[in-house]
Amino acid sequence: MSREIDRLAQPTTQKGMKVVVVSCSRTGTLGLHSAMAILGYTPYHMYEVLFVHGYPHMRLVREAVIAENNRFSGIKRYERPEMDKWLADYDCLIEIPPYIGLSALEGYIQDPDVKFILTERDPSKWVRSFNNTAGEAVKVADAFPMSVLKHFDAELGGFFGNAQLMYRAMSDGIDKGHPDNEAILRRNYIEYIRNVKKTIPSDRLLVVSLEDGLGWEQICPFLEKPIPNEPYPRANVQERFEEIVGEFLRPRVTAAMLRLSALVVPPVAIAGYLGWRHFRR
Repeated sequence: MSREIDRLAQPTTQKGMKVVVVSCSRTGTLGLHSAMAILGYTPYHMYEVLFVHGYPHMRLVREAVIAENNRFSGIKRYERPEMDKWLADYDCLIEIPPYIGLSALEGYIQDPDVKFILTERDPSKWVRSFNNTAGEAVKVADAFPMSVLKHFDAELGGFFGNAQLMYRAMSDGIDKGHPDNEAILRRNYIEYIRNVKKTIPSDRLLVVSLEDGLGWEQICPFLEKPIPNEPYPRANVQERFEEIVGEFLRPRVTAAMLRLSALVVPPVAIAGYLGWRHFRR
């Protein structure tokens, strides 16, 4: 079965992976993305998927997540060769590991030159944060008008399709609002953290609790980097998440509305239904 990764052009150079942040979303990953860039790394995060590479890399993410989480998909799971091809221009991977599974990282785990960072937080706080961000994105994707608009712009559809896929990979397919949702998310989060600590060699794994603080003092000694003469980047609070998502969505929602309006209804008729606040900025 031909895969998206097989059709990706073979890179001419390979930067080589140095650091993998195996943290779940909503545990300081966006701040780490900025911090790693300040330290001289070239990080790959969902930000790069959305704003740098767009739809082709959305399809890679989708394929890797499905390969890991759907055993009946017929898609061979990603391993070191696929990861190296996908991430040839980067030396730091952030946020994506929990969704594609530790098996995809096995080649990096076996490589003594690759270091790992795991940030964790109180599981109940993580569940609330994850539901208030990713969970809300899933609700928007399933509701009118986004349930229609996402079919009129490839990147809009790719964003919401991946949001649904990645959220449901963490929630066993149970959406926010279901009586079992929070318990399942909490269980899966705890289990993932436990597996990371069990699987990755402790001498190459830095574990940081957000409740204890996350900053240069925690990560720089581990990475053998001097502490920069600038503040540690702002944490990814919910408002910042909405700002970034809104920046990505607004032009694509507009494009989808225009395409749809050319067929059936005026854009203003749809705009009145857009309730997620970052669309109104």
